[in-house]
Amino acid sequence: MRDIFRLPPPPLIDRGFGLIYDTGRDITWLQDMNYAKTVGRSADGQLTWPAATAWVSSLNYRGIRGWRLPTALNHDGSGPVVGNNCIGSELVHLYLEVFATHPNIVMLSNGTLPCIYWTSTEASAEEAYAIDLFTLRQGTLWKDPFQQRFPSVPLSGPVLSWPVHDGDVAAQVRANWLQRLFSSFVSIFRSWRYSRCGRNQPAQLSTSYVVISS
Repeated sequence: MRDIFRLPPPPLIDRGFGLIYDTGRDITWLQDMNYAKTVGRSADGQLTWPAATAWVSSLNYRGIRGWRLPTALNHDGSGPVVGNNCIGSELVHLYLEVFATHPNIVMLSNGTLPCIYWTSTEASAEEAYAIDLFTLRQGTLWKDPFQQRFPSVPLSGPVLSWPVHDGDVAAQVRANWLQRLFSSFVSIFRSWRYSRCGRNQPAQLSTSYVVISS
């Protein structure tokens, strides 16, 4: 009877430490929507697709590795779909199925509109899938969208990268934080203990010998 009245978990949970957990997809987003700019990976956060995938795959956030770009595939692995409102992909799902029905459920940072976000899904040797966050359109984009081409197609906004991680990683981040905190306390205690021992050590008395000649 108790399970009948149990409320479902909210679709997004602020786990602290700059982490947002998507309960429906079982993935963790960074709260910072332009972390590449925050950490100085580029001045404005813009990266080519090869640079974005390399940066995200090597990212170490609070001791957690294994980050990736959001996929353009549907939740069942099919697709990717090209067009507007492709709710099967992770990023469009976040905006159309979560934020549209639960506005202000969590607070994100460093967001900007209009903008484009890379996905991890490759379209060809020259293109990858990306999402225009203003129109919520998913389609292909040159892997180097900043290179001059003819005919020139202007971008609708900066091309950014939003790291995501499979599963709920907040517990591991919290464990890493507690371990560092404990190590800091141990280091402080040892320093205090050594300083106390140094002050309380008795002074050494020097002994002088006088030689008396007969």
